[in-house]
Amino acid sequence: STLHNIANLKAQQGELEDALTLYQQSLQIEESINNVRGKAATVHAIAGIKAQQGELEEALALYQQSLQIEESINNVGGKAATLHNIAQLKAQQGELEEALALYQQSLQIKDSINNVGGKAATLHNIADLKAQQGELEEALALYQQSLQIQESINNVRGKAATINNMGYLEGKRGNKSKQLELYLEAAQILAQIGAYINLHQVLKNLGVTDETKGIIYLAQALWLCLRVQIPLTASVDTIRSMYDMIPKGDEMEALLGTTAVYLCQTRGAQHPQLEELQEQSFKILLAAAVAQGIETQEAFETWYVQQQLNDPEYFIPRLVEKLEEIVGDQWLFERQNNL
Repeated sequence: STLHNIANLKAQQGELEDALTLYQQSLQIEESINNVRGKAATVHAIAGIKAQQGELEEALALYQQSLQIEESINNVGGKAATLHNIAQLKAQQGELEEALALYQQSLQIKDSINNVGGKAATLHNIADLKAQQGELEEALALYQQSLQIQESINNVRGKAATINNMGYLEGKRGNKSKQLELYLEAAQILAQIGAYINLHQVLKNLGVTDETKGIIYLAQALWLCLRVQIPLTASVDTIRSMYDMIPKGDEMEALLGTTAVYLCQTRGAQHPQLEELQEQSFKILLAAAVAQGIETQEAFETWYVQQQLNDPEYFIPRLVEKLEEIVGDQWLFERQNNL
């Protein structure tokens, strides 16, 4: 349906809450007209968003629901896609052997129906698992296989993801210059198609890998966190990396801490790791205060208000300004008005 397609677009652009609302509306319509195939696809898509938001158990339950529907209507392609996604979640939960078995099952189906794009994605994820298990050469061979397919069908987003992961592997093999070259290639591809959530991750990878220009890449990753609904865990992690990179006592420390706390307040509803992320965020803010010589609760409260750290209309634009100063004219993506 049109609603489902608009939701897909919103999800790609990182507007997860908007996408979720549209998917829910789409689901109601599909149920009312008994569109079983449409319902399976929408439940599957909602599961994907829940997974991105860190709600893995809920995502898993939704994928299982989608899988049952697909099996009941003999939607083989849908079944292969859902098995792939369940495998992804199992891998995230550390159940690598189970994940591998599900990926293999998905791969067999995709081979049998000649779903080339799906095959590339599953090969990519099997390579991820092999890399996690330390089988670097095998992982690299699988990435190469996936990359060839993606290039042949012009799957730009998939190609960028595989190039990024190959970069990570090259780093593991001690080949730093190749690692940076691949990360940069992935970032440029993602920037061209406006895939900001994926671009954020690659910029962060560049940020923590490049010893000379790292802060410039990290500043761009953080800039995206303030403009796009980057998942909360990734946003706080980016803020933490930036905090570790700037000089102690810098004005940015307090801006980073209060922004992390603010993101937890505004994006953290129902997040399973919210308490842990709030604690990490507050630690950054507290360390910034200590660096300014603040030692008592009373002094902290006064400083917090004086520095306008309680006012997002001050500290967000101020942090954006500082990030833009760091990047200068070295942006890897176009900053459009809607960003």
